[in-house]
Amino acid sequence: MAVTVEQRLDTINGLAGSKGSNWRELAGGVYTLWRKHMKKFRRSVMEIGGTLFTPILWMLLFGLSMGGMVKGISDFTPSVNYIAYITPGLMLLTCLTAAILGGTTLLLERTSGIIKEYLIAPVPRLAVLLGTMSSSLTKAFLQAIVIIVLGLLLGSGLNLNPLDFVGGMLVLLVYTLGFVGIAAAAASKARGMESYHTLIGVLNLPVLFLSNALYPLEKMPAVLAALAYLNPTTYAIDAIRNLLYGAKLEIGLLIDVPVLLAFMGLGLWYGFRAFQKSVATPN
Repeated sequence: MAVTVEQRLDTINGLAGSKGSNWRELAGGVYTLWRKHMKKFRRSVMEIGGTLFTPILWMLLFGLSMGGMVKGISDFTPSVNYIAYITPGLMLLTCLTAAILGGTTLLLERTSGIIKEYLIAPVPRLAVLLGTMSSSLTKAFLQAIVIIVLGLLLGSGLNLNPLDFVGGMLVLLVYTLGFVGIAAAAASKARGMESYHTLIGVLNLPVLFLSNALYPLEKMPAVLAALAYLNPTTYAIDAIRNLLYGAKLEIGLLIDVPVLLAFMGLGLWYGFRAFQKSVATPN
């Protein structure tokens, strides 16, 4: 449904209503845009279903069929069953999809001129970007929870230690923020939807297959294993698989966590920089 002029003005008025310090203005702007995007998401059955369809299909078809094949191979996934083994990778794939869709929203608002209207409001420009980022992050977490629940229904099990569960969710947060920043940068640089999806849409399969999402690193060909170590998904899966499902670490948390923090920092820096340039010199 097209956004009416009245709806745009309501959004601007909501942003302008934030009074007080810069921090309050920033928080008010972020919350207003987050609420707008989440209302749209809640009402869009197509967006919810489309985002979840791919990982659910992977889990039901690939997970169950492949799980039956590896039952007799004791050294393939020795510490957990195969459903538990692939669930972290499918969670991260869902988070990546949410980040890409967040970039799509940012691009549509930029190319249609809506962002220019947001910038009329007396709030930091950063609030416009953070509002989209926070809604993408919320969607990613909601969808990741759905994947965890589906995994439980299929027999994945779950580590019930609260500290480990929180740790796994924090790893998910850090990983998703990195790709949210990359998606925002691509959306800020792209001239249209086609070029955006050319830049970022090809991430899905390499991110999944050039990692330890479906099979252990030691079972991969040497060249693919070397490439997997360049993929932040590999480190996120290693950490989440251990924290949420108690699987044996392939790399180690002392390496996983710093790598992911560095990835998040670079992704967010790149996203902020590209967005600031795009609003400073609009096309």
